[in-house]
Amino acid sequence: MLRWVSIGLSATFVASPALASPWSRGDSELYARLAISRHTVDGLDGIRWDSYSEYGLSDDWTVSLKYERLEFDRFGEFDRDGWRVTARRGFKLPKGLVFALEGGALSGDAIGGAAGCETLGAEARVSIGQSTRVGGDTVGQDIFWFAEGAVRSHEDGCQRERAEIGLGQRLYKDVWLVSQAWFDSGDSNASSSKYQFEYLWKADGFDISAGTLIEFGGEFDESAVFFAVARTF
Repeated sequence: MLRWVSIGLSATFVASPALASPWSRGDSELYARLAISRHTVDGLDGIRWDSYSEYGLSDDWTVSLKYERLEFDRFGEFDRDGWRVTARRGFKLPKGLVFALEGGALSGDAIGGAAGCETLGAEARVSIGQSTRVGGDTVGQDIFWFAEGAVRSHEDGCQRERAEIGLGQRLYKDVWLVSQAWFDSGDSNASSSKYQFEYLWKADGFDISAGTLIEFGGEFDESAVFFAVARTF
């Protein structure tokens, strides 16, 4: 039973707080973020450390590096980690739309998903999004939205597919509400659906956010809370 609970927890919260999926970094711009999340899956508690960075090679090309470590309050034999490195090419479309293609390598089941996905693998992503204002210049609201699809394939034959949608709404000056939903499928106990919302404060060069995640479909009773801080250089 403990193995199956740890499998469920290892698959959770791959995305962490919302990332601007299709948007590219500016030339030589560096973004770094650290998130800490507290999970409960079928009564088993754990902490996930998630570090993520992006660097703009140009105005169109962005590289990313992600490292995660999952630690359990008990049963430390189930602790695990993983990494992912990708390159993303962004394309600007009419009406403020942005489209991106991304691909790279990953390893470790803290990144790659549940049972059997701990080996080296490859990932491909496609995403689209828009940042705009709705309702007029005086009484309107700034929003952004994005949608993303991803496929992962590992050396041991493990496969994963994911669909993700997100919406951000400016509530007041530098305060945003960001909502996301993930839908995972594939082999080896991969079925999962999660919803997350966070409050995000954007200061000069800094982002601070906190939120919660809830499993609303899948084999496990799961929830999480998180805190994240980020900086752009």
